[in-house]
Amino acid sequence: MGWIETRERKKPCVWIHCASVGEVLTAKALVKSIEKEFNYLDIVVTTNTNTGLSVAKQCFHDKKTFYFPLDLSWVTEKVLSTIQPICVILIELEIWPNFLIATAKRHIPVVLLNARISEKSFKWYRMVRKLSKGFFESLATRDNAFCARTEADATRLMNLGISEIQILITGNMKFDNMVTDVPEDTKKRLMCLLEIDKDDKVVVCGSTHGGEERVILKIFKHLCTKIKKLRLILVPRHIERADTIGKLIESMGLRWIKKTALDKGNKIGESRYETVILVDTVGELLATYSIADCVFVGKSLVPLGGQNMMEPAGLAKPVIVGPHTFNFLEAVQLLREADAIKVVQDEPSLLKEMMYLLEHPDEAQEIGKRAQSVVIKQRGATDRNLKVLRKILLKERTVSV
Repeated sequence: MGWIETRERKKPCVWIHCASVGEVLTAKALVKSIEKEFNYLDIVVTTNTNTGLSVAKQCFHDKKTFYFPLDLSWVTEKVLSTIQPICVILIELEIWPNFLIATAKRHIPVVLLNARISEKSFKWYRMVRKLSKGFFESLATRDNAFCARTEADATRLMNLGISEIQILITGNMKFDNMVTDVPEDTKKRLMCLLEIDKDDKVVVCGSTHGGEERVILKIFKHLCTKIKKLRLILVPRHIERADTIGKLIESMGLRWIKKTALDKGNKIGESRYETVILVDTVGELLATYSIADCVFVGKSLVPLGGQNMMEPAGLAKPVIVGPHTFNFLEAVQLLREADAIKVVQDEPSLLKEMMYLLEHPDEAQEIGKRAQSVVIKQRGATDRNLKVLRKILLKERTVSV
């Protein structure tokens, strides 16, 4: 509702908005680059979600972080008056009508970085354009810039009426932030905490959603009859579902323990091969992926569009996803072209691929190496985006002076 404190610093301000966790992580390298080159600037970061704000506070602990204002004209006007940004950076497709109208009135340049627009979103925005001329005039104002991830995204932006000279294809910044190595001591500490031996086989299922855990648990029970010393780690996308998932695990005849319980000193003991580890903390997915022999990335067995499969790919892990990855079409295509991902259609095919990867560790490692190579080759978008921002920020500095 716009009830935020006035900035303590009197420096010129850049406002960076990230919808949730993924966008916050995407912005990390960009923020470092802006800080290094434009050290006279103050930076504030907003998000839409609880988990996004939690991660933002961790990543940008020395900066003002808060929830993005409700998109009502009086609220957005109030927040803009309080923050007084000289530039607003929106990560990916965060287009809020009243907010953009307010920035246009104040002649505040808005830059969309990592801009992506799906065919579904394109149809919706095209309909909105017919209903709100003022909104799209503010979106397409010449002060604004659009750094698209792909040629398809750029084409859709142009078809919405945005001038071609305002659009550049700069690639996907997420690749620049992909971790390709986790320190060995971090892995060792985590394996010790989770009571995982070197010869254990570890399956990590990350960012899972409702409807997927039951399938995963059924597969795990079957795999346990074929593969010795098998461990399962579940990392649900929403940690508030932990107790519900725990009850499901119990109903299927398995034991379970929360990561937070292990953090407090509880032990799994001799029952560890019948115990599912449930990660109920934020910000530990990458470290958990780093100890996996096989990774399944969730939100993809159910028709919800998938989660970021490039994170385990960057760590050279063999990755499996379900058929529903429409939010990550570019990433899946890149990995498929490199034969660096397994896409399954249902429970039987997921069981088959997991079994294969666990029984053929050499082949699994080769798939992981190919996946990591894809990530490394795609880097550089942050530098390209910074060139666009540099022109705008230097211009705004000249105007302010």
